[in-house]
Amino acid sequence: MKLKISAIFLLMFFISSCGEQEPEGGNWYDALPRESWSNYEFIDTNQDWFEVYKLTDNTYAIYEPNQWQEAISYLLIGSEKAMLVDTLQGIGDLKAVTDQLTDLPIIVMNTHSHYDHVSSNFQYDTIYGLNKPYTINNAKGKTNAEIDGGMTPETIWKNLPRTFSFDLYESKPFEIDHFVENGEIIDLGDREIEVIYIPGHTPDSVILVDRKNRMMATGDSFYPAPIYVYSDTSSFQDFFISAQTMFGFTDDVDFLLPGHNETMQPASYLNELRRATMAIINPTTPFIQGTGTRTYEFDGFSLIVKDPLDFGIRQGD
Repeated sequence: MKLKISAIFLLMFFISSCGEQEPEGGNWYDALPRESWSNYEFIDTNQDWFEVYKLTDNTYAIYEPNQWQEAISYLLIGSEKAMLVDTLQGIGDLKAVTDQLTDLPIIVMNTHSHYDHVSSNFQYDTIYGLNKPYTINNAKGKTNAEIDGGMTPETIWKNLPRTFSFDLYESKPFEIDHFVENGEIIDLGDREIEVIYIPGHTPDSVILVDRKNRMMATGDSFYPAPIYVYSDTSSFQDFFISAQTMFGFTDDVDFLLPGHNETMQPASYLNELRRATMAIINPTTPFIQGTGTRTYEFDGFSLIVKDPLDFGIRQGD
């Protein structure tokens, strides 16, 4: 997600990401809870900030429904190790949750290094990541000022931990223990996770492909809401190529595990995402004009890109 963002824009995002019009006199969270979460077994971890759901016998979703980003982390359990895919925003005690779900050693693997995906990394002993300048810089942490309007009273609904302070909130630094390569397979014991580099949303975005369980963790490269490809560090040209890469796994997965809003989305979205990126490079495809952005609406999601479009040689370049 974009790190510096106004409270007004956050409110607009709440409305659009929930797929609802704001009810008269209502709030961004009035569309919650999302009905799809009722399809999964709720796991009581004796705390209020996170909601934990059992997706399969060896896969858990850890969800932050009370903050506007509705970020989701995933715990993938093998026979020898577990992988924690993203660590959310550092608001609650994530390690206290994962300690209840597994006794196995945990490897943290981030889908990218935005603060809403890495801010509990500091709690864990083993962190994998890309050897990219962008990743290494973000591993230094983010100050309260750098996060700016991303964490304000307007962005949180309820159940905020008593020890939390908006004024002191920051994303703490962490150390990467192992730099992963594109195509590297991380063996958790009878569960292999393949790391595929897919820049676009950020310069360090990856997907994590679990062929045996037919799942793909997509981070922010796909979720059922407005997808951001317009920040200073985003590239639609890279995103276009990465969408084709993701589509290449259509026959290997049945479900997508997005980084926000809803989990276990059908793999058919990989084709829809590919088609969407192809539509965007067609100059006749309609879009909603913003200040320096274009929003393209599709079935179940939208793409917000830069204006002019950063694809190949721009007119006037």
